[in-house]
Amino acid sequence: MSIGIDFGFSDVKIIFAEKDAEGNIEIKKAGTRPVITGENDFDPDKLATAHWTAATQELTTELGILPKKVKDPISSISGRNTSVKQLTTLEMDKNELADSLEFEARKHIPMDGTEPVIDFHILGQNEQELDKNDVLLIATTKNTILQHDKIKKSTGFKSGIFDSDPISLSNTYSHFHELPEDGVDIIINIGNFSTTLIAWGQKHRFFTRELDIAGYHFTKAIMQKRNINYNEAELIKREEGVNSLSDDESSSAEVDPLAIKVAESTIFNQLSDELRKTLRYYMKSSNQAFFNKFYICGGSAYVPGLVEFIAENLNIDIEFLNPFEGNSEFSDIQNPAQYAVAFGCAIRGLVEAS
Repeated sequence: MSIGIDFGFSDVKIIFAEKDAEGNIEIKKAGTRPVITGENDFDPDKLATAHWTAATQELTTELGILPKKVKDPISSISGRNTSVKQLTTLEMDKNELADSLEFEARKHIPMDGTEPVIDFHILGQNEQELDKNDVLLIATTKNTILQHDKIKKSTGFKSGIFDSDPISLSNTYSHFHELPEDGVDIIINIGNFSTTLIAWGQKHRFFTRELDIAGYHFTKAIMQKRNINYNEAELIKREEGVNSLSDDESSSAEVDPLAIKVAESTIFNQLSDELRKTLRYYMKSSNQAFFNKFYICGGSAYVPGLVEFIAENLNIDIEFLNPFEGNSEFSDIQNPAQYAVAFGCAIRGLVEAS
């Protein structure tokens, strides 16, 4: 069995999974619990360990999970607190490689006074330079690990294994889809505090970027436009979605076109623009890369009209990355794609146990 935990900035998500006799992964339990509710003002940066602790303990009780009896719980550290980079290095033994990558890690993560913590996976020989290897480097800081571990232990779980959001999302993707032989697939995970974009293909480098626009920023924009508190804006976001920032008069044929143009420049446009810039950057830096399929997940991906808005602005087709795909037992679960990180963690746990 394996427990995957996603300590999100809006909700805690947990998936309990097992392998059946044929080796297929089965989800046995799944649930989510808001980290904080009913606040008229909310700042994800000010969330305390106690918030995640209370939400997680309520959720484990509801699911009938005894944290102390879970051997190796897998939890994921937010992508904004980690760096995941594909690098090309000279062939060397693992000790030399670890020393080299620790130096490299300092270039990619915001240092907080503590030493970097790294993990890496050798992907194989580089196709262009045969004396070099492609390596996937995952880096964070000791302080980030300690803070995450504190949350985990406070809920009753053991330290277990730590993963990173981009890696967990990639594991979920790989469980359902084959990497394209040509071009890349794109994963977009819209959380509450940041959006993770991942590009990946067999012949192209693994790439990920964190965008500082997500559900929290949507709500803040609604607060400012309508001059209301956070809780009121959150309710409007969930009901009206993308239209929550539209002017009431915008449907009138007599409205000044310039006014319409200003009204349409919203936080949702900013997210689409940042996604477009990131995709263009990847295209320019990855020779002969092209985009195949787009998958979306995360709790804020369910903001009404957002998927359609992004698809129209980027001129693409998008489908949800749903870890409950084909699972009739969980067909009534709300917002299934918000479990993508937790499911990726659970998969890692089953692999580690085998």
